[in-house]
Amino acid sequence: MSQAQRHARPLNRSESQARTRAALLDAAEALIVEHSIPALSLRAVCTRAGYTQGAFYSNFADREELLLEVMERNLEQKAASLEQMLATCGDAGLDGTLACILDWLDTIHHRGEWARIAM
Repeated sequence: MSQAQRHARPLNRSESQARTRAALLDAAEALIVEHSIPALSLRAVCTRAGYTQGAFYSNFADREELLLEVMERNLEQKAASLEQMLATCGDAGLDGTLACILDWLDTIHHRGEWARIAM
């Protein structure tokens, strides 16, 4: 155990639940990328995340709620990526802005996990 771990305060209930929820979302996203949305099972999500199905149901009502949150998180990442691209382009003029947009679309196209999750 590291010095930081010995002195770290224990997580409160809401922090612990947020960590569990994030782990379940990460696991679901990874499994969707590896297999597909139709192949996603709650048992596999829980196993990958290291939590029980009880922990799953204390965070999500059902599989559909989990999938909606995974897709929402994915769209937020795309929006952040687009905002970053627009900030980078700045005052590049029409040609420069179009080039930035095409680069961004190319990035999206080559990030297969985004396409698989968005479907």
